[in-house]
Order: sequence, then C-alpha cells, then structure tokens
Amino acid sequence: MTEGQGEREGAQRAREPLRVLVAEADEAHAREQTGGVLDLEGPLRRLGHDVTLEIHRDQGAALTALRGNHADLVVLDQALGEGFWRCLEAAREAAAPALAVVRDDDEAFALEAYRAGAADCVRLGEDFADLLPIAAFEQLRRLTHIQQRGEAARLGKTVDELRRYNQHIIQNMNSALVVVDPSARISYANPTAERLLGGEPGELMGSPLRRWFPSLEDDEILPLRTLADGAPYRGAEMVVARVDGRLIPIGMSCAPLIDGAGAREGVVAIFQDLTEIKQLERQVLQTEKMASIGQLAAGVAHEINNPMGFVHANLGQLSEYLDDLGKVWDRLEGLRAAAGSERIDADEVRRAAAELEAVIQEVDAGFLLRDFGTAIRESLEGSERIRSIVRDLRAFSYQDTGERVPTDVNRALDSTANIVWTMMKHSVVLTKQYDELPPISCHPVQLQQVFMNLLVNAYQAIEARAESEETLRGEIKLRTALEGDEVVIQVADNGTGIAPDVMKRIFDPFFTTKEVGVGMGLGLSTSFNLVEQLGGSLQVDSEVGRGSSFEVRLSLDPEDRVPARRAR
Repeated sequence: MTEGQGEREGAQRAREPLRVLVAEADEAHAREQTGGVLDLEGPLRRLGHDVTLEIHRDQGAALTALRGNHADLVVLDQALGEGFWRCLEAAREAAAPALAVVRDDDEAFALEAYRAGAADCVRLGEDFADLLPIAAFEQLRRLTHIQQRGEAARLGKTVDELRRYNQHIIQNMNSALVVVDPSARISYANPTAERLLGGEPGELMGSPLRRWFPSLEDDEILPLRTLADGAPYRGAEMVVARVDGRLIPIGMSCAPLIDGAGAREGVVAIFQDLTEIKQLERQVLQTEKMASIGQLAAGVAHEINNPMGFVHANLGQLSEYLDDLGKVWDRLEGLRAAAGSERIDADEVRRAAAELEAVIQEVDAGFLLRDFGTAIRESLEGSERIRSIVRDLRAFSYQDTGERVPTDVNRALDSTANIVWTMMKHSVVLTKQYDELPPISCHPVQLQQVFMNLLVNAYQAIEARAESEETLRGEIKLRTALEGDEVVIQVADNGTGIAPDVMKRIFDPFFTTKEVGVGMGLGLSTSFNLVEQLGGSLQVDSEVGRGSSFEVRLSLDPEDRVPARRAR
C-alpha cells in the first residue's frame, strides 16, 4: 500500500461512523452499577461524533468482536472480572484505545489498568454519566485527528526521524532496558541499565545474562524463561547483582522480541530499582506496627503495672522482715558473746537465750522466714512476667531488615498473642492449638504484623457483637498445623461476621466498616499484601452473626513462595 492510498483510506474511515464496542457485566449488574447500559451513542452525537454502539455482555463474544473487526474505541467494565484483562489485552493488540470503568474507590485497580494499557479510567460515581461520554469523546477526537492527517502527516517526520525519536525515548527513559539475544547475551542496554548495574558505557554489550543473576537457576531468570517459552512476564520482583557485587531489588517485565516473519529474535527486559520503594515499605510497616502497639499501650501498661505493683509491695514487706530479723540477729549476737566468753556465766547465757526466745516469739521468726521465701518467689515471677512482656514488645517493634531468616511460626504467633492479650483478656477467652512445625524462611517481623492485625480485627469484631449481646462469651481460637508442604495458621473468632457485600472489599486499602477513629482500613489490606509478598495466601470464611476465620498458608519451600498476582 502506498502512502497516498493509506491517507485515502484513513480519510474514508474518518467519514464513516466511529465504532464503539462496550463490554460490560450482565444486565442486572449493569443497572445496579451504572443505572443502565453504558449508553454512549446519544451523548457522543450531542458532542459532535457520529458513532455506532456495539454492546456485549459475554466476554467470549466481546473478544471475538475485538479480534475479528476493527473498533475505534473499547469501553470495559471492571465487573467483568478476569474477562476485563483479556478484553484489555485484545484491545491493545488491536491498537484500539480502551476506557476502563472502575469502582469509585479502587485506586489499585485503576493504576493496574493504566499499566496494562488502558487509555483512561472513569470511576463510578454521581457524575459518572457525564464523565464517561467526555472521556470517550476525547479518545475519539484524538483518533479522528490521526486518521484525517495520516501517519506521515500526523508525525511530520521521516522514518529516520522516527528512529531518532524512538532512540531518544529509550536513551532517556527512567527504566532500565536491555535486549537479550537468543544466545542469552545482552545485545543492547540503555544508559539507565548501565547506571543501575554499575557498568561503564558499552561494558554490558555481549555479556552473558547469567552474570547479573548469580544466585538464580536459569528457569528463574525471567528473560531466559521468556526466551524458552515466548511468554511475557510482568511485574515480577527479583534481585540483580551490580558490577561491584552489591545486590539490589528490581521489578522486571519481559516480552519476546518478534521479527517480521514471527520468529523470536530475543527478549526485551525492562526493570527498575526498587531499593527506595522497599525502604519506604519497611518504614510504612514500622509505622503501622508502632501504631498497633500504641492501640495496645493502655493494656500493656496495665499488664506491666500489676506484677510491678506486687513486686514493689513485696519489697516493702521484705524490708520490714529484714528489720525484724535484725532484732533476732542482735539477740543472737548477745547469746554468742555470753556463750563464747572465757569464763562462761550460766546465768548470763540463760538470760541471753531467754531474750532471744522472746524476740523470736515477738517477730514470729518461723512465719517470717517462710513468708520471706514466698515473697521472693512471687517477686521473681512478677519480674519474669515483665521481662516476657518487654521481650515480646521488642521482638514485635524490631525494624524489618528485609532479609528472610528461619522463623518459628508458633513462637511468632504466641508472642504476638501475648501482646494483644493485655487488651482483650477481660472479655475474650483465648485458646491455642499449636502443632509442631519446622522453621520456615520468611520475614518474621512482617509475619508478626499479619498476626497482630488479624488478632486485633478479631477482638474488635467480638466487641462489636457484644454491644448487642451483653451475655456474649468472646472467644478467639489460634491454630497452627502442617498440611502437606504448607504451614497453616488460623485465627477464628465468634464476632459479628462479614456480610457478603462487604467480603469482596475487605482487603481493599482504606476500606473499613468501623467508626471514624477506630481504624483506617489498612489492617487487612496490609496483611493481604504482606502474606502475598511472602508468596502465601490469606483466605477468609465468615458468617454474619457467627464469626470469621482467617487462614494464612505458607509453603515450606522458599522456591514455591513466589508472589502471586492478586485475584480480582
């Protein structure tokens, strides 16, 4: 096709009605979410665009339409679930701009949609019916502009200019980019990649990819896996070694490099240094941990004050006992002096013995010695209780180093429960059932934060139910078990339970059903993300009015614990 033919076809399409394809959930859900079908035809005509609207409520039909026919604009509903991502990928492959309709409070979903190629996101809300046509109009306006001017006129550049333009983008992009050839050697690296890996200009060229991932097996290095099976990988975290040997965390995405005949020529890998992000994550986690301890401060202070109180009282009593023993000792010294003189006076000895006996009877020396020992034992027990509380607090508040270490899950759960117990012991019965578990390699501080959040959440659910049921006997059950190659930790309560409409949002950041000031809605979200980072799963089973059970599963094999993408 010549350049003139391309321009004429673009002009012809510009005169035809623009085709808008809408993929949404079933009709009942659509009415619930948007008040009806995502109707764009009328509003877009009023804004000056002649369009034809094609609506699909079946993701299979939507995918077929996207792959078989040209669409000028695609509108996708978040309620499609996994179908949303398939349709978004099909729209990207068809080079059709896509608008994502997302829940008003789902910032994470909107960000992920942008990263996956959505041109814009429109949130459900009071002004949704006005904003959606405007966003669609803007995308169609850009498309019409491109079609009318044609590729050459739109860019106003020659092929060489375009090549320089693309090269400028690659050279100056903030992300590191490397191209790996079929022999697993780096054939190109942009300056950001050279800086990140610590190499001199041109030093990375021709170097084997294995050099930068010395601690990983070949099937764990994403570019090599992409070379082997041709499947793209997005958003995976791993560690890369710099020239100076320093290890840094990176987030990497890989895609196969395909030539005009469809053959794989290599892999394009894009990655970013996550060092600062990881430091920020640790700071946020530390802040939340200290906030959790702040919530428990009154209970912890009371728990420390009790043993400290009777230790102090015992010390005062022991001081009095010591004074009484001093009187006995004085009389005993008198008896020893009378009995030990060179010329023993029997009358003097009897007098001294009588005085000693009188003092012994006066102070009740037998009781004094027995109670002295009891007071010492009680004081030792109280000081050990204080020591245990302080040890658990120190272990919980210790800042995460970011390194995995062998961790005793039972110990981590029990020490955290001891801290929370100070807050709940007057209204909750805590039962523990711990199986013998092998140590697992993980971040113990993160694991304790998960346990803290689940325990506090369980206690608050019991307190909420107790407001309407005064005779409620609150109960929290802790259980650990080894099931196959997984460690299972359960935290169950008999609180209010979770309603089905709330269940799907409990892991969303800042979502909370608590009163203002009681919680920020970050506890369960943080727990979910921390367990996900450990490569595990966090699941919940709940019934309104009966309670909830949260279950954490972690694999014994660190190699199996690769962070999985969160299901939506």
